[in-house]
Amino acid sequence: MDNDVHVPWWANGKAEDRVRNTIAAMRDAATTISIGRGDTVSVGEIEGGLVDTLRLDQIADILDRDIDAQSITSLFSTYDFMRLRPELLCEIELADSIVPDGVTILLTEAKVKLRGEIWMVYKNDADPFPSSPHAHNYRLRVKMHLGNGDLYGYKEKTPGTRLRKSLLLDFRAKVKEANSTIALPPLAV
Repeated sequence: MDNDVHVPWWANGKAEDRVRNTIAAMRDAATTISIGRGDTVSVGEIEGGLVDTLRLDQIADILDRDIDAQSITSLFSTYDFMRLRPELLCEIELADSIVPDGVTILLTEAKVKLRGEIWMVYKNDADPFPSSPHAHNYRLRVKMHLGNGDLYGYKEKTPGTRLRKSLLLDFRAKVKEANSTIALPPLAV
């Protein structure tokens, strides 16, 4: 075999070592940063920060980079982890689902109709898309634009569908009922 041929890390039988070493580096960096700042920074926040700072599509993409605890710690010397800790403004529980059939939801989830959904609206969400603020349904992994009712599946930038105006108006009223200080985006339907 030619010695000049590059073999990717995942094909050389060392994938488990790479994963183990990367997790250990993130854990060590979280500990170092927590001690240095006097504030607990979790490994999950390190992961979120790496995705954000390095503009990764997903945390697994970090495995394509040579990164250690020292470089992670240095990368986050001035990083604001508060952006990964949005303040919950309100929580809305609905008796009946407002997500129409056909909206992309978790691929690992069976198509099951259950009554009731929980939507969350945050202040200072790290991602202002699709509106600021917007609503999250974490069980279905769907975001809702609170101005026009567009529904977006996980990581989608184009809406899968849109709520009927009456459902959106009812939802907006429930948001204001839960927390009257929330400034909703202008109604655009």
